[in-house]
Amino acid sequence: MASHAFTEDDLRTLLLAVGADPGIGSADYGRSFADLDLDSLARTEIGTRIQDRYGVDVEPLLEAESTPEGLRALVNDLTAANN
Repeated sequence: MASHAFTEDDLRTLLLAVGADPGIGSADYGRSFADLDLDSLARTEIGTRIQDRYGVDVEPLLEAESTPEGLRALVNDLTAANN
């Protein structure tokens, strides 16, 4: 599995891939997925892509109130724990 950190650039690329507004940026990463109009289908896709790339299962932990920045920290914490 990839052991590099889940960076802000990785996060932006992932959010755009699941339908986030193209203008999304670091100022938005503290907003909830609901506020960013990313529904449960988008969160499921995020979880699948993260599991495929980083080998950690975050999908059950992603809720409408979760934030992209919280997701990034979670992925980095889980991958560090697995290495």
